[in-house]
Amino acid sequence: MDTNHVKIGTVVSKHGYKGSIKVNLLSSNLKGNLDIDFIFIDIDKCLVPFKVDDITSSTDNSIILKLQELNNDKEASEVILKNVYLDKKHSSFKDEESFFYNELLNFIVFKDSQKIGKIVNINDKLPQPVFEILINDKKFMVPIHDDFIEKIDKEKKSIHIVIPDGLLEII
Repeated sequence: MDTNHVKIGTVVSKHGYKGSIKVNLLSSNLKGNLDIDFIFIDIDKCLVPFKVDDITSSTDNSIILKLQELNNDKEASEVILKNVYLDKKHSSFKDEESFFYNELLNFIVFKDSQKIGKIVNINDKLPQPVFEILINDKKFMVPIHDDFIEKIDKEKKSIHIVIPDGLLEII
């Protein structure tokens, strides 16, 4: 895939009948930082540009987009389950607290100041995106949610998580 673009989410459904689409975002705070004119949708491994007419907040981690090129139900149906990208020069955040999930790949994971593993994948195919953490040669999934993230240190490439006691012992 083109390295000049960053994935920001996936089209999950149509919204209404006039061509609007719902996009699940791959960032904890992207909605408040999103001020864009164009997005790119991966259609058959080609990033196709779309002009953004309107952005509306939806649930926790999704937005409703009205794109100039999608004007009806049928046109919107053609982009469902397609990945959405931004040009990298428009993908930085205004605040240090925000991040794209894929920025955290290969971060070292700490629980109670003790190193427990490393993030090896971001699974965004589930209803709730999860970190896949490699701990002692086993993958452990932690939902990507503010309640489980204590601290992210981008400089040290580390993340401190809060998970219930005993959960790691059942791995």
